[in-house]
Amino acid sequence: MAMEIHDKRDVLDVRDATVANSRFDNANLSNTQFHNTNLSNTAFVDVLLCNSRIVDANMSNAYFSDIDLTNVKIEKANIAGMTINGIAVDQLLKDYEAAQAAGGK
Repeated sequence: MAMEIHDKRDVLDVRDATVANSRFDNANLSNTQFHNTNLSNTAFVDVLLCNSRIVDANMSNAYFSDIDLTNVKIEKANIAGMTINGIAVDQLLKDYEAAQAAGGK
C-alpha cells in the first residue's frame, strides 16, 4: 500500500522504517538529515546538493555525470580505481606528490 503526500508542507520524522522504492519528485528536502540510511541503487537526477556534507559514506561503484564540483573538498578518501574524465585519480595524485617532492610546482 502506498502512502501519498501531495501539495503538503510537513516535517517527516522517519525512524526504523523501510521506505524502499519511494519516489520524491519536485520535493524540497533541504536541511534534511539522513543518518544510518541505505541509499544504494538510488538515482539522483537534477539535484541541488550545494553546501551538503557527506561523511563516512561508502560510494563504491557510484557514477557521477554532468556535475559541478566547484569548491568541493574531498578528504580522507579511498580513491582506488576512481577516475575523473578517464584519468586515474590515484595515479594523478602520486605524480603530483612526486613532483612536489622533487621541488616542482
